[in-house]
Amino acid sequence: MLRVVPIVLAIALCFSNLGFIMGDNIETRDDSINVADAQTPHNHLTQDDKQLNLIEELEVLEDLNENPVQGVSEEIVAREQNILRLHWDIVPNAVKYEIFINGESLFTFTNGIEIPVRDVHAKFQVNAISLEGTTLQNKIPIRNIDANPTSPRTTTEFDKMNYPPIYPVYSWIPTCGADHYEIELIKDDTIVRRYFTKSQSQDDNFDLYDKKPVLEEGKYFWRVRALTQDNQPLTQWSIKDASNSFEVKHQIRFCAFGDSITHGGGSISVPPSTVVYNWETYCAIPIKNLGRSGDTTGELLARFDSDVLPFRPEVLFIMAGVNDYRTYIPAWESVDNLAAIRDKCELNGIRPVFITPTPLNPAQIQKIGFIDSPPSDWQTQQQIICDWIRTQRDFIDANDKLTDKAGNLIYNLSVDGLHPDAEGKKIIGEAVAEWLDKYLKLK
Repeated sequence: MLRVVPIVLAIALCFSNLGFIMGDNIETRDDSINVADAQTPHNHLTQDDKQLNLIEELEVLEDLNENPVQGVSEEIVAREQNILRLHWDIVPNAVKYEIFINGESLFTFTNGIEIPVRDVHAKFQVNAISLEGTTLQNKIPIRNIDANPTSPRTTTEFDKMNYPPIYPVYSWIPTCGADHYEIELIKDDTIVRRYFTKSQSQDDNFDLYDKKPVLEEGKYFWRVRALTQDNQPLTQWSIKDASNSFEVKHQIRFCAFGDSITHGGGSISVPPSTVVYNWETYCAIPIKNLGRSGDTTGELLARFDSDVLPFRPEVLFIMAGVNDYRTYIPAWESVDNLAAIRDKCELNGIRPVFITPTPLNPAQIQKIGFIDSPPSDWQTQQQIICDWIRTQRDFIDANDKLTDKAGNLIYNLSVDGLHPDAEGKKIIGEAVAEWLDKYLKLK
């Protein structure tokens, strides 16, 4: 399990700015919080055999009648301590959050935390922290405060998306004391998929990348519950709401096909279920997200028929290549794959629009340490792909807008040197919006 060297932070606590929670009348004690050391999260954005692959950490039930977890009771295991759960909005470019509570501090990499407390009258403050350890925002407003929650809180934002992604990512606030989780995808009131995560630390167990595309039309929602080491429910199922529900429809006019840059996510650990890190968010015209994290051009070509054709788009935006030239796949092979995708589009009456792939920042990649450094000639390989794209009938030059004078990804647009964060995704989305505006006027 690859990790970044933990960042040592020293931030003064201003007691005059603390929040205050009302709850049961429990005796207040200074030692009521067990404060965990700061850890550094997984990179949940890149999935290939050289990087952390979340799918390999799952037990997947293809046949729902074959349940590997035997004797699961519906009776909830009682928790022996009070739990305080805080939930706040994502702060762009924040790598983690520091929570000050009762004079102590602890860290989380999700936009929420469950804290064991003796006193639910706990005073707290939440700050957003950058990779360098600086404070991006003090006193983050808290959206929800739950004392002794009985079900997990989901953090997906499907209600803010025009269309659900073809490869959904399910995310939640980690449940205090959970060993692992059970996740179900439900279509028209029928369970169609069930997953069990494997045991891992609480800090790292907060999302699940679905490796199977959601293709069939219908209304869906997903839910999660926390389990103990003995596979007994620690919580009830999460509550169904708009943020974890979505509807799949075919005949989508505009679709986007690509790797993790298209799939979404950013700031190392924020998954694609968060709209601020999806470039489709910054385009006013609705676009269906057909991206899949970790894909090379060859993998995109291989799934074209199964993942694109069911939606029969009028226009397909194609953005790929970064996973080729960062992993020693020669540019001529990438160009051949992209040309084959173009030919498949034209054969099926789809207008292909290529987006030049994003550059890399090797110095930042090396600084982070969990992504393999690219080959020395990556810029040459990237240039070949970009030059070919610029000869196509329809293309969008996002690469040029993201590149510094040295030919690298602009430093402040990416925490990990590979994935553009919120501002970078906005640049891509606005470039696509500009092309669409011209296209629709001509139509």
